[in-house]
Amino acid sequence: MQEPRHITMTAPADPAEEFKDFAYIVSHDLAGPVRSMVAFSQLLKESLPVVEKAEDQLHLDLIIESGQKLGEMIQGLLAFSRLNTVPRSRSLVELEIVVARCYMQLQSQLDATKGHFNYPRMPEVMADAQQMHTVFFALLDNAIKFRKPDQAPDIRIRCEKTADFWEFSISDNGIGIDPLFYDDVFRPLRKLHTDEVYPGVGMGLTLARKIIMAHGGEIWLEPSDMGGLKVNFTIPR
Repeated sequence: MQEPRHITMTAPADPAEEFKDFAYIVSHDLAGPVRSMVAFSQLLKESLPVVEKAEDQLHLDLIIESGQKLGEMIQGLLAFSRLNTVPRSRSLVELEIVVARCYMQLQSQLDATKGHFNYPRMPEVMADAQQMHTVFFALLDNAIKFRKPDQAPDIRIRCEKTADFWEFSISDNGIGIDPLFYDDVFRPLRKLHTDEVYPGVGMGLTLARKIIMAHGGEIWLEPSDMGGLKVNFTIPR
């Protein structure tokens, strides 16, 4: 007589966690083929006679441009999914250094647009240093990118201390966002403009919200008193 089989029943997987794992695997596995597609298309374009194959050159340009765009979207999804698969290491982070590094990385964009960037003395917070850099860089990059064509970017960081939180705001004089879309712009790959007007993949605010919420804070939008957008967020003290 056979011994009865014991079957261990496991709880159903969380659909949200399954999606995060799926997004990570798919985006990671797609990145390589897309890079190869772009690289080989560029090699093929360089080997074609410009005059005799002008139409083929145009088609290859479209393939390369589309492949590069797809690659940017994949990298955005990969970064989004890794926030849930890579463990955070919290330590005392000097935001003064984080913001200064962001400023240096964005210096060429500020110079090209004759932009102004002002920030106060920044506090130290218990957080993941790399993720704090991701938040500030994404928000500052957006403030420069979504500027008005006839105005130099004016970006100001503010910081206030409350009983339980540090409250930050990044204000600009750019094109702003219609309040009707305040929730939509936090969704992955959600864009309100075409690439021809404002290039990008629409992941900056998505990543910022994911990080801030994971740190126990909140993030929200409102109109800036300079006529653009004001991004507010909190980090526990």
